[in-house]
Amino acid sequence: MNQRRSQGERTADTQRSLLTATIDCLVEYGYAGTTTRLVADRAGVSRGAQTHHFPTKHDLVVGAIEQLFDDQARRFAAAFEQVPAAERTFGRAIEALWEIVSGPAYAATLEVVVAARTDDELRAVVHAVSARLEQTVIDLLLWFAPELDSAESARRIVGVAFTLVQGAAVSTLGGFGNPAEVIALAVALADPAVAVLSARTIPEHYQSIQQTRK
Repeated sequence: MNQRRSQGERTADTQRSLLTATIDCLVEYGYAGTTTRLVADRAGVSRGAQTHHFPTKHDLVVGAIEQLFDDQARRFAAAFEQVPAAERTFGRAIEALWEIVSGPAYAATLEVVVAARTDDELRAVVHAVSARLEQTVIDLLLWFAPELDSAESARRIVGVAFTLVQGAAVSTLGGFGNPAEVIALAVALADPAVAVLSARTIPEHYQSIQQTRK
């Protein structure tokens, strides 16, 4: 015999349905085309229920981006933990990142990031959840690759890895370039790149380039 769900469980389910529907609408209609009515219809809830939990589109989008990034963090952890100890290379870590970021939901992230450019409140939320996700991956990488000598080294590596996989994800969504080739090259160059990124200082050659550009 099934037990009746508590009010708290029903509330959590409704909220998650609304946030998942928001992500779906962002992917399908973009930020500008997403409306509270579309979200409520997609979630299968009444407009009254939608406005009770998330009164405005902004509230829905903030909740959705937080849910999306938290889900990504959990998936990153699961992907990293499933890699056998003998296969824990930096290249494999990049492949694990790509497996998560290359999904269609990344389009929702891009829509919100672009909208946040001119929305201070939304931008603050995006920065906060991005920083939280980055810290999660840094912690995972330090566990995944104990040979890293510091959190700063891990931060540099994660920064470059995210730049690569996010760029490849944008190429995938835009239908241009060869994302698979980019990821394959990143995997092949992972270990040499880590040696540079783990260094305490930037090589003199690149320091001179930076000074020339100033």
